Amino acid sequence: MIELFAYLILALSIATVFVGRVEGRYVAAAASVALLLLSAYLGLPVGVVVAVAALALSLDWQMRAFGVALAFSATATALAAYVYYSKSPPVYGLIALALVTASVYGLLAMGRTRENVEGAMKYLVFSGVGKVFIVLGYVLAVSGWSQGLYLAVVGFMFELGIVPFHAWVVDAYALGTPRGAAALAAFSKVTALFVLLTIFRSLPGGGAVGLVTLIVALASMLVANVAGLTAKTLGRIMAWSSVAHMSYALAAVAIVWWLGEPKSAPSLFGISTSAADLAALVVVLEALSSGLAKAGVFGYLSTGFSDVMPPRRSVLNVLNVLSLLGLPPLLGFWPKLFLILLALSYPTSVGAFLVLWIVANSAAATPYYLRALRMVAEAPGPVADNVTSSYTAFVSTVLGLTMPLVAYILL
Repeated sequence: MIELFAYLILALSIATVFVGRVEGRYVAAAASVALLLLSAYLGLPVGVVVAVAALALSLDWQMRAFGVALAFSATATALAAYVYYSKSPPVYGLIALALVTASVYGLLAMGRTRENVEGAMKYLVFSGVGKVFIVLGYVLAVSGWSQGLYLAVVGFMFELGIVPFHAWVVDAYALGTPRGAAALAAFSKVTALFVLLTIFRSLPGGGAVGLVTLIVALASMLVANVAGLTAKTLGRIMAWSSVAHMSYALAAVAIVWWLGEPKSAPSLFGISTSAADLAALVVVLEALSSGLAKAGVFGYLSTGFSDVMPPRRSVLNVLNVLSLLGLPPLLGFWPKLFLILLALSYPTSVGAFLVLWIVANSAAATPYYLRALRMVAEAPGPVADNVTSSYTAFVSTVLGLTMPLVAYILL
């Protein structure tokens, strides 16, 4: 029930007055446990994953206000996931999007250095512009003006950091606190993608909207993967990686918006499904794989901001980087495979072009992921793996190995 999530948000709001007396991480841990129980009770698998990740992060990070903001972020993400799976009105997802923005802004700026505040402000401004376009476009589309969907797409381009509205992503990831960047990847992006799915389901796009969106998504992933080759610091590599992953997710939605349902329904692990459901699965898995891996990569850093070379090594984050690369059978491999299967369900010429484009972009991204791999594995300091890197690497590996079951549950 939406009301249960509303009560949890209200409880969190009331709990903030106790931050001065109780460590924020305990508030966050309690909220995460409540979220875990609620998601399990409602049969929301994505909410369970988010709650487990939030619990691990809250126990690992000992900053008071940080813990409270983390709890708000996790709650917003679970709310957006529930809105999509329960087929609730999109307005609740927009509320979740506003909640997660306020929380992640505080997390990015928590170090209070000039760099932290600059990165956080760019996130807040560009994300705010995106939300205005999303809400305005949605209202116009619901009111019968179909062109309003174009405005909503532009809004999601701002929100997700799609080229050409991507510059803020690089600065937010590089200049924000590492833990704020982890929350940005794990909660803000995931929340936005679930809201995209909710609007995707409630407002089917016409062919023209889908075609324009697909062209933008394909161009965005190319720009991101080429630009990533020049990135020299971990924060900037992860930023370009995020732009590319969000482009893959947007492309999955755009394909169905453009071409509709194919004549023969695609099959996944022997399960016949619709193209819309397969596109939604691609988006969900892109959100989970990118969010988990980047949370692990940023979560082990102890620096003031992310635009640095890692001072200490991480063994488990090797798995997270390999998941971002798409190495089978890790979690990051599956959304790209499912996106290829989605493309192949359409006419040969279109499907072949899309497959070649996706494969070429994945290959182009390999060098900068290998650079990130060397950064985390060969840093001069001692091994610094913690709860964050351990849990994210474990979940990415387990979800990758059990993907047939995961796909069955999500479909």
